Amino acid sequence: MDKLSKIIGEVEEDLKFIATSGVRMKMLSSLLEKPKTSTELKDEFKTGASTIIHAARDLEKEGYIKEEIDGYHLTTMGKIAILKLIEMAKTLYVLKKEKDFWLTHKIEDIPEEFITKFGELQGLRRIKATPTNLLQVLSLYIKMVGKSKVLQGVSPVFVSEFSKLVKKLIKKGGKVELVISKDIKKPVLDSYQKEVDEEVKKRVREGKLRIWEIDNVGIAMSVSEQFLSIGFFNNDGTYDFTQDLVSYDKEAIEWGRKLFEYYKSRAKGIRLY
Repeated sequence: MDKLSKIIGEVEEDLKFIATSGVRMKMLSSLLEKPKTSTELKDEFKTGASTIIHAARDLEKEGYIKEEIDGYHLTTMGKIAILKLIEMAKTLYVLKKEKDFWLTHKIEDIPEEFITKFGELQGLRRIKATPTNLLQVLSLYIKMVGKSKVLQGVSPVFVSEFSKLVKKLIKKGGKVELVISKDIKKPVLDSYQKEVDEEVKKRVREGKLRIWEIDNVGIAMSVSEQFLSIGFFNNDGTYDFTQDLVSYDKEAIEWGRKLFEYYKSRAKGIRLY
C-alpha cells in the first residue's frame, strides 16, 4: 500500500490536470480519431476559439499533444493517458448507471482482471421482477436463450427451468457449455441423465452439451452470440433471482466469453454418459 500511495502522490496533479477539465478530456478523446485543427475542435465542441486554444496550449506544455501543419496530434504519452482515462470513465459510468445494484450485491468472486474491464459492460441494463410481473426476469431469459445457437454458462444455483431450456436448445442443434458449482452437481446431472429422452442423449453423445465442475463460483452468467446475462448474490449471501443485468453489446458479450473461459480453465470436466 505504501508503494501505491507513493505512486498516487507522484501523479495526483497529472490526474487533476486532465480529469478535472472536461475540455481537455474531450480534446484528447477527439484527437484519438485523427489530427484536428482548433477550428474543427471549436465546431465539434460548440465552444469559443479561446477556450480551445487555451486548453491546447496547456496540453502541449505538459506533453500530451503537439501542433503540426495539419492540426493538433496526440503524442505517444497523450494517447496512452487518454486511453486509460477513457477506460476509467467507462467503468465509472457502469457503476453510476446501476449504483444501488452494485452496492447491494457481491462481486468478490469476479476475478480482478475482469473487474478492471468493467467499462466493457456499459451497455448493461437491469431487468427486475415487479409485483405485477414476477416472472419478467425468467421470461426475458427464456426468450434470449431461444434465439441462441451457442450458449455458455456459469452457475452456482440449480434452476430446473434452465435445464429444460438447454434440452430444447440442443435438440434444435445448438451447443451448450456449462461450468457449475460442485454444490449443485447432483441435481444438474440428474436433470441431464435421468430426465431425458433418447434424442437428448444422442445430442449429448455428439458433444452438444458439455459440463465442468468447479469448487466455488459466486455469479450466474450466460453468454451467447446474442446476449450476456449476469446474476449475483445479495450482500446477505442469498442469490437474487429477481434481478439480472443484461447486455446485447459486442463488448459485453466478449467480456462474458472470456470470463467463461477463465472459469472453464479452472474446472474439471464431467462425463455425462
